[in-house]
Amino acid sequence: MAATHLRSISLPTRPHSLVLKVEQDLQRLKACASNASSPPFPSSSSPPPAQAAICAWLSDLSDLYEYVEELVRLPTNWDALRLPRHRALVERELEASVTLLDLSGVARDALTAAKDHARDLRSALRRRRHHRRRPAAASSPAELPRAADHREAVGGKLEAALRKASRAIKRQRNGRRAAAASESHGGDGSSCEVRELGASLLQSSMEALLRQAAIVVGPSSTAGKWSLESRALTSYSNSSRNMSMAACEEGQENQLQTLEACIEGVEDGLQSLFRSLIRSRVCLLNCISL
Repeated sequence: MAATHLRSISLPTRPHSLVLKVEQDLQRLKACASNASSPPFPSSSSPPPAQAAICAWLSDLSDLYEYVEELVRLPTNWDALRLPRHRALVERELEASVTLLDLSGVARDALTAAKDHARDLRSALRRRRHHRRRPAAASSPAELPRAADHREAVGGKLEAALRKASRAIKRQRNGRRAAAASESHGGDGSSCEVRELGASLLQSSMEALLRQAAIVVGPSSTAGKWSLESRALTSYSNSSRNMSMAACEEGQENQLQTLEACIEGVEDGLQSLFRSLIRSRVCLLNCISL
């Protein structure tokens, strides 16, 4: 991160192409982060556009950290950062980098939990559909609220995992901003911007997935306790109800499978970002220890 402001140390006659690349990517991703509160994809759309947007954010952020690492490794910058007067700067960057690693860990844990809940819900829907296919297993209206209760409980856990991560990231961001405001290091504004950008995109990623999960799981209020199809089908005959519910549940199962794929895609993006963060940290450690 320190390399984002090394043009003032190495005093080149013209900014290095990597400096320009970092600044361009930083400004572009900052624009994405500022627009994240108004999703770049309709909230009523299916998960794939969300997956594409989120993965693009994380991939670009991972690339940004790789460019910064390359910038640090430039001979002039490397030698400058090894000077005793810049050691404190590098140590501050190392300490601050832990925050983003922690936030990445929070997001990864949330995705793992959400994926497990989505699979649990999809398995429950599959079991119900297979059970209903047996002639003697016609569902009575009394079974509908029980099944809906189970689905609501699991769906609530899925949403809660993502919501908890989003709130945790937000709290850590606010705490870090408050700490940074009380410090007067100077000269590391660009690196602070990169870290804040990373935290902002992580939070936006969790919130975008939460919106997609809410679409699939449905409302969790008391008025929406039963799924829409369950409430609508209570007046049908057993045969018609079972056929219609099977079709509805199969559709929701497909949506959950798509949501799982979306979560897995974001997991891959987070894993790539995590590796880039580790490499960047190792690079700074080597700079002051070798």
